[in-house]
Amino acid sequence: MASKQDNSGESPTPPRRRVELIALLVLAGLVLVDLGTMLYLHHKRAPVPRAVQVPAAASQQAPAGPEFDVVRVDSQGNAVLAGRAVPGAVVTIKDNGAILGTVTADAQGAFVLLPAKPLKPGAHTITMSEKLPDGTMLASTEDASINLPGNGGQALTVLSGANGSSLLSGQGPHPGELALGAVDYDTSGHAIFSGTSPAGAKVNLSLGNQLIGSAVADAKGRWHITALTPSGRGMLVLDATTSNGTQLPVVTAPFAPETLKNALAEGHIIIAPGDCLWIIAKHIYGEGTRYTLIYAANAGQIHNPNLIFPGQNFVLPRK
Repeated sequence: MASKQDNSGESPTPPRRRVELIALLVLAGLVLVDLGTMLYLHHKRAPVPRAVQVPAAASQQAPAGPEFDVVRVDSQGNAVLAGRAVPGAVVTIKDNGAILGTVTADAQGAFVLLPAKPLKPGAHTITMSEKLPDGTMLASTEDASINLPGNGGQALTVLSGANGSSLLSGQGPHPGELALGAVDYDTSGHAIFSGTSPAGAKVNLSLGNQLIGSAVADAKGRWHITALTPSGRGMLVLDATTSNGTQLPVVTAPFAPETLKNALAEGHIIIAPGDCLWIIAKHIYGEGTRYTLIYAANAGQIHNPNLIFPGQNFVLPRK
């Protein structure tokens, strides 16, 4: 039987292709609707904030105030005061509350002050502060105490701060040698041990066989260890390994907890390694300048207030 012919003159569209074409048109419509909806919502809602990048400078720890690097005073009172501050900051240095001079820290934060006049013989407390480029004022957490004998003798300089006290000149250990310099006590029951060693050396401090703590000496060869004050007496043992692995000879020193705190009540003190009259007076009387009380009461034993020796027994007068 002959099949029927389409006389319209157009080629018939196969049913399968017609279904595919309709499906594509529906999908295209859905895509257009989704795009329109997204654009509408984008304009209607508040923009989503991007993650905020904190500038590197803002993420750094806030400056803690200027620090001393060098406090040097010769026998005639000529001084060199140098340290670090925020680059561009104006550093003001005072002597017993009077302005000794001002200096601007360079691009690396370094500053040096050479006072125009020599320091006068006697006791000096050197403090400093800095004014940042934005006008913020920061006081240093350090102060330097200087005893200038005035008789041609060597000046004694003690730096005090959050890491305890350290002798910068006069009596005390020399930079580069392994030694215990001083023991300070805070109001929270901690002892702050400080001393010297070769720069970069790892220092271990023990009382008998009990480790108190460890530290790495800074670039100047100074270290400090803060720990709860040991409860018993004994012998401090100090050992260190240099940055190239060399083991240094062990150093020992006697220790009696809070000797300085109890010394005034007992009326005397036995000098231990690292002690100096200034640090003793600062702990016992609250002011390092009162070292003269100890000196006067023990003049028969002390020929030079900058030179006292372990084992000496000093009378401690009351104020």
